Parts: sequence; structure tokens; C-alpha cells
Amino acid sequence: MIPHIDRAIPVVGVCNISETFYEFLSRAGDEETCAGLIKGEQYRGDRALVWFGDRKLVFVSFPIPHAEALYRQCGYHDTRYLAPEQPSPMLSLDILREPALLQALVEYAGPDKTVQLVPYATTPEFLRLVDVLRSEHGLTVLLPETPASEAIWVRDYVDTKTGYRVLASRWLHNAADLIPEGYPCHTAELAAQTATWFSRNGRACLIKADIGENGIGNRIVRPSDAMTPDAVLEMIEQYRFLGQNWLTVEMLIEAEKPLSPSLEFYVPPAGQGEPVITYLSDQLFQEFGDFCGVLVSRELNAQPWASVMAEAGLCLARHLQAMGYVGHFDLDAVVDDDERVYLLEVNSRRTGGTHVHEFAHFMFGADYLDKVALLSNDSMKAGTATTVEELLAAVGDLQYPIAGQQRGVVVTITSALEAGEFGCIVIGSNSAEVVAMQQELARRLETA
Repeated sequence: MIPHIDRAIPVVGVCNISETFYEFLSRAGDEETCAGLIKGEQYRGDRALVWFGDRKLVFVSFPIPHAEALYRQCGYHDTRYLAPEQPSPMLSLDILREPALLQALVEYAGPDKTVQLVPYATTPEFLRLVDVLRSEHGLTVLLPETPASEAIWVRDYVDTKTGYRVLASRWLHNAADLIPEGYPCHTAELAAQTATWFSRNGRACLIKADIGENGIGNRIVRPSDAMTPDAVLEMIEQYRFLGQNWLTVEMLIEAEKPLSPSLEFYVPPAGQGEPVITYLSDQLFQEFGDFCGVLVSRELNAQPWASVMAEAGLCLARHLQAMGYVGHFDLDAVVDDDERVYLLEVNSRRTGGTHVHEFAHFMFGADYLDKVALLSNDSMKAGTATTVEELLAAVGDLQYPIAGQQRGVVVTITSALEAGEFGCIVIGSNSAEVVAMQQELARRLETA
């Protein structure tokens, strides 16, 4: 199974997605908007049911209506989840606050009082949970995806747009060819002037918040906008997600047939093995920057830019490992119409496709790319379906496995049904088949 998880030791997942992005999303200002954004992150906690195979306990923010159906459908017979009675954006602190959750975690460690604890991302709140388990409950807590305390800053630094540019520019011998032209700016005024310079030279650009999420924190400035520095500054100041910390102004890479690959890595502790590629995907978006899922298929690995990404990503991974980084990270990119790849940023955590890779690894083996292609969409419209029963009825004969074959739909997110959405993984023999199946599912739900 997943090589860095020791199946002989109890493993617990903490799907603290909203905790990870709470500070940034709080920039939204008004309470209703912020609460909606946070809930959107919490819904995606359902994906933890398929993290790192079977035999696990996972903590999520909300009850998962389809959990029992998933266990039966896919064979997760020794998986269990727990959710707080009064969820907050800080799941790690919810576990500490609610005695039943904390006691369940302690008991899951078993008589050896040893547990592997895996978060979506390493946060101060998660580290507080680790400290309490060790100091107050006597557990030996192993952290296979978390850097040592003295290297947490590395995780935080490379996760920023500025930090990524600094490190990648130092480490990649061909950085000038791979990293889009861009300029970190320490003030909004400087960012406005830089964006205007791009525009006056006939080039579109992106103004990017130093830390973002799901495309939030980006604004495009095009030459056709004919904006003055004062107008750009006003736009920055009115868009609350851009109004704090450093900004990066970067040339916009556009294409008639946009492709946004993402390559994920796992970095073990220094001296415990080399960094490895986990999976390559094409990121899917509902609109510009609004990430909704991934497509994973063997066709992607055959593309000419794939080896370029792999070489650059492994270079970054080795340097990060030497600095003390441990855990997953992905390298996001965009490919233009000439098949030139541009490396945009690093996300130092589990990603929007980690669960797809681990699901496929569990269901089909380490060589799953030789057998199947997978498409994950976390934000599909549920139509009139408001319950799991109604949703599964609409999926109907598309449910995995279709006619006993390695193809079909596996529902992965249902806590979002209250918001009219759900998530799923579509399995087929190739990219064209899974895309067609997803489109058929969307059509069914629209007309249900």
C-alpha cells in the first residue's frame, strides 16, 4: 500500500482543510461569505474516507452520509470516521475540545500507545493536538507527513508565491525558462505600478496574493483594460484577498487549449529514502482559477512536458528534503499551445488529488495507471438530489463497477448535498471514457 505508512501501526487521519485556509479565507470580511467559504472546505473532508487504503480512523468536520455505502462498494471494511458534535473551522482543536473524540483517538492507539497521525496539512493547531497527545496522554505519535518542528518554516515558506520563486530560482538551472516572468512586490502600490508596466507593454498579467486557495486571491489585468496605476491600486484595495502581505505580479500564460498539469511528490525524512513522484494529473476548473478536481491517466505521462516537470520537481524535492521538509507537495504548472510548460507554484500539503491516487492504489494496485484512468470532481451539481438515496438513484447504472468491470462512478463527497453539490471519482479505461461518463452523469442530474 502507501509505502510511507506502516500498516502495523494504527493510523489516524485529520482532514483539517478548513483549518489550513481559515486565516486567508477570513479576509472575506463579512461573516456570511467567510462561513460559506469555510463550509466549502469542510465538505471536502469526506475525501479522507479513501486516504491511504483501509484500516484507519479519520476525523472530519461533518457527518458523511454515504460512508456505509462506500465501505460496501469499495471494500473499506476496517475504516471508521468521527466528526465533532459542534464543528468549528479548527478540526484539530475540535478533537481536543470534545472528550469523546479525544478519547477515541487515544484508544485507537491501542495497548502500545503508538499512532501515526496524518493531517491534510501541518498547522499550528494540528501541532497543538500532537503535543497534547504526547504530553498529557503518553502517546508515541509518529508523523510520517510532517516536518520536525525546526523545519516547519520551510513548509510555510515554500507555500508562499514569494518563497517558491526565491527557492526555485536558486535551485533550477533553467529557472528562466520554466518560471513565468514575475515580480514579488512588498506593497500594493508597487504591485499596481508593476501590473501597469505589463499592460503598457502589451502583456496581460496576474496579481497574486502571497498565499491563496482555490484561485481566490488572483486578479487579471489586460492591456485592453487600459487601467492606470491608481485604478489598479483601487482594484487591489477593494479585493480584500489581495490587501495584505506581499503580492506577486506575473505574466499571464494563456492558451486556446488550456492545460494545467500538477505533479505531486512525497518527501521522506532526510536519510530515509529519496523523494518520489506519487501522481501526475491535469487540474480541472469550473472557471478561471476555480479548482474542482483532477484527471489522472497514463496519457499524461506520455506528454513531452511531463519529463520536464518531473526533472524540475525532483530537483525541488531533493533540496526541500535537505532543508528538513517532510510530506507531500505538488508542483502546479500551465502548458501553452506550443507545449511549453511553466511552473507556477508549490502547495506544501496533501492536495486535491492525493485521495484519488491513494484510492486508485488501494483499488487497483501500484500499477493502476496501466489499468484505468480516473477523473475526480469535487463540485458537481446535485440537481434535485438532496439525499444520498436520491443521488445514488440518479447515478443508477453508472455506479462502480459497471457490469463487474473496472469502470463506473464512486461517490466521494455527500456532506455538501445541503449546498446542492457532491463529489465523485469516475473510473474508466482512458481519459475520453471518464470524461464522457462524467458528462452523462451531469446530464442525468440536470434532468432528474
